[in-house]
Amino acid sequence: MKLFFSTVLLLFSVSFCYSQGDSSRTIRSVPVTSIFGSQMISLTDICDAMGYRWQWDRYSQRFSCTRNTTRLSFVQDNRFYTINDKVFQLPASVIRHGGTLYIPLQAASEIFSDSGESLKHDREAGTVSTSAPRFSILSVLCDKKQNGTLLTISLTDSLPFDYIYYYPSLTLNFFGGTVDTQKVKQGKVGLVKSVSSVQFKESAQISVRLAAEIEEPVIDYVQDTKTLMVSLRPLKPAQNQKKATPQPVESQAVKTIVLDPGHGGKDPGAIGPKGVKEKDVVLGIALYLRDLLERKTDLKVYMTRDKDIFIPLSERTRFANQKKADLFISIHADAVSGPDKRKEDTKGYKIYFLSQAKNEEDKLVAMRENAVIELEDKPQNYSSLQNVLIDLAGNEYLRESQDLCILLDQKFSASLQKKITKLHLGIGQANFWVLNGAYMPSVLIETGFLSNPKEEKLLADKDFQKSMAEAIFNAVTSFQSKYEGKL
Repeated sequence: MKLFFSTVLLLFSVSFCYSQGDSSRTIRSVPVTSIFGSQMISLTDICDAMGYRWQWDRYSQRFSCTRNTTRLSFVQDNRFYTINDKVFQLPASVIRHGGTLYIPLQAASEIFSDSGESLKHDREAGTVSTSAPRFSILSVLCDKKQNGTLLTISLTDSLPFDYIYYYPSLTLNFFGGTVDTQKVKQGKVGLVKSVSSVQFKESAQISVRLAAEIEEPVIDYVQDTKTLMVSLRPLKPAQNQKKATPQPVESQAVKTIVLDPGHGGKDPGAIGPKGVKEKDVVLGIALYLRDLLERKTDLKVYMTRDKDIFIPLSERTRFANQKKADLFISIHADAVSGPDKRKEDTKGYKIYFLSQAKNEEDKLVAMRENAVIELEDKPQNYSSLQNVLIDLAGNEYLRESQDLCILLDQKFSASLQKKITKLHLGIGQANFWVLNGAYMPSVLIETGFLSNPKEEKLLADKDFQKSMAEAIFNAVTSFQSKYEGKL
């Protein structure tokens, strides 16, 4: 099984005009022309206005245009046209007038409205205008290819997104996206069992259920057609099976765990609007978790701190290495600044493993946690070492750390979903210095946002702290079973 993350920020300027108090965007108007007593519209004008790419073959006198997954084809002096190779009939033939091809206005409204946008005819102005569709994710189509399956996601505009693959699921999260969950779905095609979609408050999610394991997805955004192309290729069988291979990690016992309650002492960490401190919340969760592990498992459990004291970041991982820990779990709570609305809207847990951040948001989370070095008496020069440490330590235990993140997210979703939701995908990656240099699988848990008034109250609640400790406990024991070959 493999887990891959990627975030691509897609930004470019477009000359749309926005109407006040309306989320729709009006693209430039197109003139309506009267030809031989009929109202006609130029094919090139309507295609340019709606973002279609078009071409004219003067030999066959065929006009073709494409946008997203829609392909249209018209022939001069012919009443028949095609949409995605299906033949339809116009009320009148395509005609050339003044060097331009025209089709009947009524037909244009029907043909181009099928793309998710509506055409509005202003009779007084003698123009047609088109407004953007309600949803920013128009469709998801799967095509079986010779070497795999191609997923084509049609968008109305560029959107920042990230994805996570953990067989049998591939999930793409579009930040700020909107989707019609009833329309955007797909049945079995090639490597894909099914496609479904979910609308969250601030993002839209496309969930792909896979029929077989795949290589890392290859993703390409085509700006001209505003489509996201996701290439899915079957996982290649291992080569040279007879060659000696290292002993798999799954056969190694998990005997020792180090729990790391973040911050402490002179470093309170994040502070909520009612004064709840991160250092107190995470210590409470860690103490409950230690008690569960000591009572119900044979694990040796150590804590970087079991009281309100300050410990430098480097001492935390050094302690874990000295104890020869098999797992390292650093527990934190997050916070954001800004207006009250932002604080109320930003909420949920997220679990991180050590790797280079793939988006600005995760970079900012790491920066907030890394800022504790300013309180150290002799701060380390972390920046000069961080990339080397990631290469030497992070990559060695990358898969195991990812596995633990997945298990934590699964347990949180199963037992805490009625109390706290996940932030975006619930799993991320960033360069947390507290994880740097840890020579064992390690994760950092952001339990929630103290800047959110509701989550501040929740995180301060002892019963909730116990529930979160139980969810972490369940993930740890599942990880222990898996890597000792019991699953």
